[in-house]
Amino acid sequence: MKTASRRTSRVTIRQFQSGDREAFLSLYEQVFGRGRSSAWFRWKYEDNPYVDHVPIVVAEDDGRLVGCRSLFAQEMRGHGAVRTAFQPCDTMVHSDYRRRGLFDRMNERTLERYAERGPAFFFNFPNEASKRGNLNHGWREIGTVPLYYRVRDPVGALERWTAGTGAEAPARADGRAATAVAKSFTTRVAEGAHRTGDRLLAPDAEIALERHESTPAEALATAYRRSIPEAMHTNRTATFYRWRLANPEHAYTTYVARRDGEPVAALVTADVDDRVRIVEAVPRALEAERGALERLLVAALADRERREFVTAFGETLPRPIRYRFFPDTRPPLSTVVRPSSRTLLARDLDGSAAVENSSIDDWTFSRLDLDTT
Repeated sequence: MKTASRRTSRVTIRQFQSGDREAFLSLYEQVFGRGRSSAWFRWKYEDNPYVDHVPIVVAEDDGRLVGCRSLFAQEMRGHGAVRTAFQPCDTMVHSDYRRRGLFDRMNERTLERYAERGPAFFFNFPNEASKRGNLNHGWREIGTVPLYYRVRDPVGALERWTAGTGAEAPARADGRAATAVAKSFTTRVAEGAHRTGDRLLAPDAEIALERHESTPAEALATAYRRSIPEAMHTNRTATFYRWRLANPEHAYTTYVARRDGEPVAALVTADVDDRVRIVEAVPRALEAERGALERLLVAALADRERREFVTAFGETLPRPIRYRFFPDTRPPLSTVVRPSSRTLLARDLDGSAAVENSSIDDWTFSRLDLDTT
């Protein structure tokens, strides 16, 4: 204990410096159990168009990086105003230095740094390890954003999840009988799939569909501007899409619907192992172009019909149940898996956005609003 106390007391909290990148990536691998590339770091922190510095605070012990409090800069739009916001992410403390107050010290330094000249607010989706620390420093819990699953093989997925081998949805370990769960799960999903199918929409001669492997930034921005919601969300511009979808960790496919040559809706997907993520749908006011978005969804699902899972975070699908997307916060999925839904926390800095007094209905999210995807 004395050694740990001495070790913590001599730790210095300071701003990130240009020579810290490799140490950051090494600590990331130690803490999260997976590596990230220098290209990913440059994309996320150095090439971010909404900040002129790397917004990271680090903890250093005798030249060794032992903690980081990182921020993902975004331009947020809501209720007629556009403001800069920071999303805390990639928070790390080396295993030898935990439970010594480093998270609190880094958080305090971060708040001091941006108290006068910084973003309008913070918002993020912390894990359970850092949620309490955020709440202790003034963040307010706003609400929960669900993750929707569409499962190609419900029975096979159930067997893998209950065996603890599910790739994205770990099974609950609460002793429920697998046979009882299977009955509910297969009834709601497998029979529903047989009953409805994907080809629910008649061809629309006015809509032309396109598939892009590179990012059609201008088309995405044009579709977004067709119907911009009042709720808080990341401001979608061509600059945003060019940068956001340049994440070197993923390859994206964009589906665009055009009417009379004009882009009216778009859907963006990313393949991740045995599953597909729907990461974006525009316009963000989904009902404005529900028919076009549903045609894009049918096309995307047809391209990925052999994939095990399709997931959609937040407000990405006009009518999820129609296409057998089920939230993991309610039965049948909630009886099988631990929810992967995200809990939103927010903290005001300059008071202009008043996010601490908001409700979850005052926000609208796709995966592109998250710090990484």
